[in-house]
Amino acid sequence: MMSFIAVGKIVNVHGIKGLVKIKPYLTHATDLPQFNPLTDKLGKKSFEVSVQGQQGDMLLVAIKGIANRNVAEQFKGVELFAERSKLPNTQNGEFYYCDLMGMNVFENNSLFGQVVKVNDFGAGTILEIKTVGGKVLDFSFSKQTFPVVDTENRRLEIVVPSGMEKVVK
Repeated sequence: MMSFIAVGKIVNVHGIKGLVKIKPYLTHATDLPQFNPLTDKLGKKSFEVSVQGQQGDMLLVAIKGIANRNVAEQFKGVELFAERSKLPNTQNGEFYYCDLMGMNVFENNSLFGQVVKVNDFGAGTILEIKTVGGKVLDFSFSKQTFPVVDTENRRLEIVVPSGMEKVVK
Protein backbone atom coordinates (compact mmCIF):
# COMPACT_ATOMS: atom_id res chain seq x y z
CA MET A 1 0.00 0.00 0.00
CA MET A 2 1.35 3.42 -0.96
CA SER A 3 1.88 5.99 1.72
CA PHE A 4 1.37 9.69 1.06
CA ILE A 5 2.60 12.81 2.81
CA ALA A 6 1.22 16.36 2.62
CA VAL A 7 3.62 18.67 0.76
CA GLY A 8 1.58 21.84 0.36
CA LYS A 9 -1.78 23.51 -0.01
CA ILE A 10 -3.35 25.55 -2.81
CA VAL A 11 -4.35 28.74 -1.02
CA ASN A 12 -5.31 31.07 -3.86
CA VAL A 13 -5.13 31.84 -7.57
CA HIS A 14 -2.78 34.28 -9.28
CA GLY A 15 -3.59 36.19 -12.44
CA ILE A 16 -5.87 35.15 -15.27
CA LYS A 17 -3.82 32.30 -16.79
CA GLY A 18 -4.58 29.69 -14.15
CA LEU A 19 -1.58 30.00 -11.86
CA VAL A 20 -2.16 29.07 -8.24
CA LYS A 21 -0.47 30.09 -5.01
CA ILE A 22 0.74 27.13 -3.00
CA LYS A 23 1.84 27.22 0.63
CA PRO A 24 4.63 24.60 0.58
CA TYR A 25 5.32 22.36 3.58
CA LEU A 26 8.81 21.52 2.32
CA THR A 27 12.16 22.72 3.64
CA HIS A 28 13.18 23.48 0.05
CA ALA A 29 9.93 24.81 -1.37
CA THR A 30 10.99 24.89 -5.00
CA ASP A 31 11.60 21.11 -4.91
CA LEU A 32 7.83 20.58 -5.17
CA PRO A 33 7.83 19.46 -8.86
CA GLN A 34 10.31 16.67 -8.02
CA PHE A 35 7.42 14.84 -6.37
CA ASN A 36 5.07 14.92 -9.40
CA PRO A 37 2.43 13.79 -9.81
CA LEU A 38 0.84 15.18 -6.66
CA THR A 39 -2.64 14.14 -5.55
CA ASP A 40 -5.47 15.44 -3.45
CA LYS A 41 -6.18 13.88 -0.04
CA LEU A 42 -8.35 11.11 -1.48
CA GLY A 43 -5.96 10.37 -4.34
CA LYS A 44 -8.73 11.02 -6.87
CA LYS A 45 -7.24 14.09 -8.57
CA SER A 46 -3.70 14.21 -9.93
CA PHE A 47 -1.63 17.40 -10.35
CA GLU A 48 1.52 17.94 -12.45
CA VAL A 49 3.01 21.14 -11.12
CA SER A 50 5.78 23.49 -12.26
CA VAL A 51 7.04 26.43 -10.22
CA GLN A 52 6.76 29.75 -12.08
CA GLY A 53 7.97 32.01 -9.27
CA GLN A 54 7.68 32.91 -5.61
CA GLN A 55 5.74 35.56 -3.75
CA GLY A 56 6.87 35.74 -0.13
CA ASP A 57 6.54 32.24 1.31
CA MET A 58 4.13 31.20 -1.46
CA LEU A 59 5.00 29.44 -4.69
CA LEU A 60 3.40 30.60 -7.93
CA VAL A 61 2.63 27.34 -9.69
CA ALA A 62 1.25 26.23 -13.03
CA ILE A 63 -0.78 23.01 -13.00
CA LYS A 64 -0.80 21.02 -16.21
CA GLY A 65 -4.22 21.27 -17.87
CA ILE A 66 -5.32 24.42 -16.03
CA ALA A 67 -5.10 27.48 -18.26
CA ASN A 68 -7.51 29.98 -16.73
CA ARG A 69 -8.43 31.53 -13.42
CA ASN A 70 -11.97 30.11 -13.32
CA VAL A 71 -10.75 26.51 -13.44
CA ALA A 72 -7.95 27.23 -10.96
CA GLU A 73 -10.47 28.70 -8.47
CA GLN A 74 -12.01 25.23 -8.04
CA PHE A 75 -8.83 23.98 -6.36
CA LYS A 76 -8.48 26.63 -3.66
CA GLY A 77 -8.06 24.88 -0.32
CA VAL A 78 -6.90 21.56 -1.79
CA GLU A 79 -4.06 19.99 0.17
CA LEU A 80 -1.45 18.35 -2.05
CA PHE A 81 0.16 14.99 -1.32
CA ALA A 82 3.20 13.16 -2.69
CA GLU A 83 4.12 9.50 -2.52
CA ARG A 84 6.21 9.01 0.59
CA SER A 85 8.71 6.94 -1.40
CA LYS A 86 9.58 10.02 -3.51
CA LEU A 87 10.67 12.05 -0.50
CA PRO A 88 14.24 11.90 0.74
CA ASN A 89 15.01 9.38 3.46
CA THR A 90 15.45 10.96 6.85
CA GLN A 91 18.81 11.00 8.58
CA ASN A 92 19.46 9.98 12.17
CA GLY A 93 17.38 12.23 14.45
CA GLU A 94 15.25 13.55 11.57
CA PHE A 95 11.62 12.71 10.85
CA TYR A 96 8.57 13.96 9.03
CA TYR A 97 5.79 15.40 11.16
CA CYS A 98 3.43 12.74 9.84
CA ASP A 99 5.71 10.17 11.55
CA LEU A 100 4.51 11.55 14.89
CA MET A 101 0.87 10.65 14.20
CA GLY A 102 -0.29 7.78 16.40
CA MET A 103 2.90 7.76 18.48
CA ASN A 104 2.55 6.85 22.12
CA VAL A 105 3.57 9.57 24.56
CA PHE A 106 5.17 8.71 27.89
CA GLU A 107 5.74 10.77 31.03
CA ASN A 108 8.27 9.27 33.45
CA ASN A 109 7.92 5.89 31.67
CA SER A 110 4.14 5.83 32.19
CA LEU A 111 1.80 6.00 29.22
CA PHE A 112 0.51 9.58 29.02
CA GLY A 113 -1.42 9.40 25.75
CA GLN A 114 -1.17 9.31 21.98
CA VAL A 115 -0.55 11.92 19.27
CA VAL A 116 -3.80 12.41 17.37
CA LYS A 117 -2.91 15.47 15.29
CA VAL A 118 0.03 17.65 14.30
CA ASN A 119 -0.77 21.30 13.58
CA ASP A 120 1.37 24.13 12.30
CA PHE A 121 -0.46 27.41 11.96
CA GLY A 122 2.71 29.40 11.33
CA ALA A 123 3.77 30.22 14.89
CA GLY A 124 5.18 26.77 15.67
CA THR A 125 4.16 23.15 15.65
CA ILE A 126 1.47 21.96 18.06
CA LEU A 127 0.90 18.31 18.96
CA GLU A 128 -2.64 17.35 19.87
CA ILE A 129 -2.48 14.50 22.38
CA LYS A 130 -5.33 12.36 23.63
CA THR A 131 -4.43 11.45 27.20
CA VAL A 132 -5.11 8.05 28.77
CA GLY A 133 -7.86 9.86 30.71
CA GLY A 134 -9.56 10.84 27.44
CA LYS A 135 -8.70 14.56 27.42
CA VAL A 136 -7.38 16.07 24.20
CA LEU A 137 -4.64 18.60 24.97
CA ASP A 138 -2.37 20.78 22.82
CA PHE A 139 1.36 21.01 23.49
CA SER A 140 3.97 23.11 21.76
CA PHE A 141 6.34 20.75 19.97
CA SER A 142 9.72 21.74 21.39
CA LYS A 143 12.83 19.97 22.63
CA GLN A 144 11.98 21.20 26.14
CA THR A 145 8.50 19.63 26.15
CA PHE A 146 9.42 16.57 24.06
CA PRO A 147 13.08 15.81 24.85
CA VAL A 148 12.93 12.34 23.27
CA VAL A 149 11.50 11.54 19.83
CA ASP A 150 12.09 7.85 19.13
CA THR A 151 10.71 7.15 15.65
CA GLU A 152 12.08 3.61 15.58
CA ASN A 153 10.04 2.59 18.63
CA ARG A 154 7.24 5.10 17.86
CA ARG A 155 7.61 6.76 21.24
CA LEU A 156 7.71 10.34 22.51
CA GLU A 157 8.63 11.46 26.00
CA ILE A 158 6.89 14.51 27.42
CA VAL A 159 7.83 16.91 30.18
CA VAL A 160 4.53 18.60 30.99
CA PRO A 161 5.13 22.36 31.00
CA SER A 162 4.90 24.14 34.32
CA GLY A 163 1.35 25.37 34.94
CA MET A 164 -0.30 22.61 32.88
CA GLU A 165 -0.11 19.93 35.56
CA LYS A 166 -3.65 20.69 36.83
CA VAL A 167 -5.09 20.69 33.29
CA VAL A 168 -3.58 17.26 32.60
CA LYS A 169 -5.02 15.61 35.73
